[in-house]
Amino acid sequence: MSTVARPNDYLYDPLFTVSGEKDYYKAAMAAKLSSAKYAICPIFPNMFSDLPHQPRQVIVMRKTNSVPQFEQLPQLNKSVDIHGVDRYKFFHCVTTPKYVFTPPSSPQKSTRKRNKIVQTKYRESSAQTIPWQPSNYIITDDSNPELLMLDFLKWGSGLPAGMHEVRLIERARMKRAWENSLPPVTDEASLEKRRALTEAMERDEWAFREQEIQDIQDLRLQLLVEMLNELHTKSHVRTEMKLKSFCKTKLAEKDEKLKTLRRNADREMRKLEMKHRGIKTSYHPVDVIDECIDRKSELYAPFLRHGENPKRWHQVIDEDSKQYKAQYMGVEDVGTLPRWLDEATLIKDSSINLPGTRLCIRETKWTSQVLKELHDDLKVLRKKEKPQKCSLKVKKEEQEIPMASTPQVQEGDDVEEQLHQSVMLIESVLRGRASQVLIFEGRDRCRELIQELRSTHALQDNEREKIFYERLKVKSHQREYALCVKNARMLKESLNKLSSNVVGTLLDFLNKELRRLLDERRIHAMCLAFERERHNREAAEAGRRQAELRRRKEHDEIFKQVAKVTQDSVDLYLEGIITEGMEFTSKTEATDYVKRLAGKIDEEVHFQDHKSTYEEEEELIANLVHNFLLPEAEKTIIRDKIKKKQHNRLKAAHDCIYSQYDHLPKAEPKRMRHSKVVKIIINIEICSHGR
Repeated sequence: MSTVARPNDYLYDPLFTVSGEKDYYKAAMAAKLSSAKYAICPIFPNMFSDLPHQPRQVIVMRKTNSVPQFEQLPQLNKSVDIHGVDRYKFFHCVTTPKYVFTPPSSPQKSTRKRNKIVQTKYRESSAQTIPWQPSNYIITDDSNPELLMLDFLKWGSGLPAGMHEVRLIERARMKRAWENSLPPVTDEASLEKRRALTEAMERDEWAFREQEIQDIQDLRLQLLVEMLNELHTKSHVRTEMKLKSFCKTKLAEKDEKLKTLRRNADREMRKLEMKHRGIKTSYHPVDVIDECIDRKSELYAPFLRHGENPKRWHQVIDEDSKQYKAQYMGVEDVGTLPRWLDEATLIKDSSINLPGTRLCIRETKWTSQVLKELHDDLKVLRKKEKPQKCSLKVKKEEQEIPMASTPQVQEGDDVEEQLHQSVMLIESVLRGRASQVLIFEGRDRCRELIQELRSTHALQDNEREKIFYERLKVKSHQREYALCVKNARMLKESLNKLSSNVVGTLLDFLNKELRRLLDERRIHAMCLAFERERHNREAAEAGRRQAELRRRKEHDEIFKQVAKVTQDSVDLYLEGIITEGMEFTSKTEATDYVKRLAGKIDEEVHFQDHKSTYEEEEELIANLVHNFLLPEAEKTIIRDKIKKKQHNRLKAAHDCIYSQYDHLPKAEPKRMRHSKVVKIIINIEICSHGR
């Protein structure tokens, strides 16, 4: 099996780069697996078996190429030949030299001490994690330094020293002083006294140790209470978020349902309105343009349930069309159109009476037949004969839907109306005066606050500076308080990490995640087996389906090619006949039009030659000069002026570009920087405006 890249590139390839630490470890793990001697091969039939004689997997040994041994070649320390082959490294030929005068410097003597800058391979974030400590040395005299007795304090575990460490150091000093003050053992009484002092010292040590343990337990209890409070707070916040999300989801569902109901109601109202107007959308004329644009119409994909479409009967191969041969004479006498075309294209009277397409009653009442019958009836009445039954059918007018009546107010006397208007005016004035009085009362009540605001806004410069410095002081205090809170939070987080409950919770979480991972792998293997079976069945079914579709496409293509031959032949023949007729007709009409126009022009010229006077000829010449010659001359002058202006601006732009081009450094690449391009464009605009 071929691999995408060499497995050991992360070790030997200097150009191998990854995006992070995880990707590097992934590459290292892939390299280790590729160089492993053994591989685990699963047995798919026994994937879910627990029997010992039917294992799930087997370990197979494979051939791998181990990592080759790296031999570092000795580096050749070769001295640099400045005047020889390495001379080109120390000289540079500048294309545009800049001559700078430098005064001759006097040679300085090299001192024995020099300052050097050393760059370590460690960064500041990873270096100097533990402060430097001097090496131990042996003291020759008989003194006992106290520093050697503090070996129980280390950096990160007791150092830097706090209040607790200072107390421990003081107790150690007291213990050493107590040990020095113990009486020597000379007799039994001194031994008993020494034993009593030792027991008292031990009781004091045990009491101090118990107090330390109690303090640690109190601190743990406090951390546990804080952790429980934090868990309760998080649970409460999580519950509120769930409730908000649920409410938001339900509100969205409600809005969607309301929108659907409103849309359905609008649709039903439109249907009722169209039904009330007597409009039916079932019957409408076919739009040929929309039918050609829409690729889903029956023009491109006809429905089989509609049967054979008469529009495509010309594609059917007829017996008469088979007789057509281009090499025979008299081919125009052969009938190429099908026999049923005359009958199919015959326009018949439509007897469909739609409720929305009939005319109004006034237009359909007095027809010729009705007028004739009415004339006969009038003749009978004039002759006083027995009248016959009139066959006039009067159509009933459609009843209009009564609209809601507009409410009306009884008209009163003018005096009462004027009195009513006066009362309304007085009421509005009284309301305005009452609101004005309320505003004045509020102003009097808050007069002290208004004066205070005016005094604060009209402070002097010294007072404003004092307020500004006080504000800065308050902000600095706030910043220090924020830093203290941040440090306390960091200390709290570090203590939470050290608590035993957190460790237990982490272990429980890891155990649950391990179980979940095992279950997920088992379910994944089961899904792989089912997916493989489904793919096999789909592949078999897809093969049969593709064969059927391929066969159907072949038959359809054969039928289209056969039908297209006759259609193309008929189209070419009809197109030639129509084109020839159109050309002949257009040529004849153009010739007649030109002849008529020339005759009219000759008659007009002849008439003007005989009837026009000298003043009319001068007026005609003046009109021609004013309408044709003068505008053309003015246009020519304006074009020349525009060309001169453009030429001057173009020349100024070229001068600016070439002047900037001479000062550009030739050692830079061809692509100029954005700032230089902007400067050149600005200079061009300035020059063009100046010209």
